[in-house]
Amino acid sequence: MTPRIPRAAAGHAAELSDAESTYVSGLSAREPDEQQPVAPAGARRPAFVQSETVVPTVSYRHPTASPGPTQPAQARPAAGTPAAGTQDSAAPAGHQVNAAWYSPPQHELSAALAGLDASVMRQPPRSQHHAVAPAAAAQWRGELTVVFGCRGGAGATTLAVNTAAALTRTGRSVCVVDLDLQLGDVFTALDLEPQTSLTSVAREAHALDGISLRRRLGQHASGVCALTQVGHIDDLDPTLPARLPALLDILRTHFDYVIVDGVRDFGDLALVAIEAASKILVVVTQDVPAVRRAARVLGLVHRLGIPEGRCALVVNRAVRGAAVDQAAITRALALPVSAAVREDARVATAIDAGALLLDVARSRAIVSDLAKVAALCSSSTPRAAEAPVRKRWFGKAGAR
Repeated sequence: MTPRIPRAAAGHAAELSDAESTYVSGLSAREPDEQQPVAPAGARRPAFVQSETVVPTVSYRHPTASPGPTQPAQARPAAGTPAAGTQDSAAPAGHQVNAAWYSPPQHELSAALAGLDASVMRQPPRSQHHAVAPAAAAQWRGELTVVFGCRGGAGATTLAVNTAAALTRTGRSVCVVDLDLQLGDVFTALDLEPQTSLTSVAREAHALDGISLRRRLGQHASGVCALTQVGHIDDLDPTLPARLPALLDILRTHFDYVIVDGVRDFGDLALVAIEAASKILVVVTQDVPAVRRAARVLGLVHRLGIPEGRCALVVNRAVRGAAVDQAAITRALALPVSAAVREDARVATAIDAGALLLDVARSRAIVSDLAKVAALCSSSTPRAAEAPVRKRWFGKAGAR
């Protein structure tokens, strides 16, 4: 029997359940110049399942702390010279999962990686900033991407880490921030041991220059930097949600890309990252629970007033011939699939070894899939630093 996927009623926006309506009832009107997007005529909004509710994490919001304002910025300067592509090696033996589908011709792999270089090279790497006027370089902000896993086991962390590695291979600087404070797996995926905590860096961020900041981050051999709270739970600070906007902003001044992992709900920390994001990658798998949860995520993001253009749907662990195929997911969510990362036997090998897929499966088709996901992290126009907007999030007063 074909699983039933929720479909939005044609011409009508999907209604939230009573629990969700209560959950978001505290939302206040946005500023006049920040109008919510209007859905195109005939667009279908996701339908929701009454039995499921997105539950926020424990609130650490401090009632009085508020980060300082940021200054408006100008657009990032023109692009530089593209970086060299990656080098493939022979495909390992023993791969039995739909080999005909997963092994495209070599010229397609090369084209995908070249496309990634062309996409990210619209903006120059940090190493070229010395040639930019000091005022423009100081005000520019890198891209911030939130990887939102719609359910446990969706592979969001593996996707975040390997997407970061794909970006570093184009000559860009990347930092991965793990917002799963207790059980985050970013450092496990990179086979690193955390030397400092997210909270301690947030306290000192305003006084750190680029070199001092990098010394406090975990650094992988690929060039990916990472920051987590795992292993330092006793250092948790209730003011972290108030300090996080300033920390993310500082990271964006020192890195071309900041990728935020560990976002699974709409708690205080997640809301800060979602509001600041230039792109939100909604990661789903080909099963009904994941699609239903994705519908709820997109509905709540819409209620927050996030422009629909910032959201990109990524199907992870995709297999051909699944009962819930990509066409069904697109119909259910009224959002096209921006990228699909296929299932590959080497993913488990990479996870167990704490290695990158780009190293253990460099000649596999999954590398081209990761290149497409990495290209989604580059917005069409660089986002300037935004002045903080005071608002209410899900009925709780807060400041950015």
